[in-house]
Amino acid sequence: MVNRFEQFLINTAAEGVCYADEVGSPNLKLFLDTFYMNIEEDYIGEAIITAGDKLGHLHIGECNRKTPGKGHMPWDEIMRALKTINYQGRIVMEPFTRMGGDVGCDIRVWRDLSGNAGEERMDADAKVALEFIRGKF
Repeated sequence: MVNRFEQFLINTAAEGVCYADEVGSPNLKLFLDTFYMNIEEDYIGEAIITAGDKLGHLHIGECNRKTPGKGHMPWDEIMRALKTINYQGRIVMEPFTRMGGDVGCDIRVWRDLSGNAGEERMDADAKVALEFIRGKF
């Protein structure tokens, strides 16, 4: 799932489910991303429930591209929805806090969101975010 500012084909979980149903293959799964869902979905939890057993992969990150817990994403709602659908797939943290590199340029990270943190601090932030998310389960 990507937002309307990057492409216009499939921007919501419901659109993804509709597409998967049209294809009709049990091998086609949805890839949702909380950052984009924050832009496109009215209620992220409802979107996850809509995806249901078609959800195959989930990227998590804050609305501001920082690590989980450093923004205002509805994490309790998200985790309740994942439990509701008994999601057993991968959950991958995807913060983008620094400029540069291919990915930083591709997603238009134009300022340092890390507070000029070094690798050690970035690793510590990732550990705190992981503990934060685990605490929601």
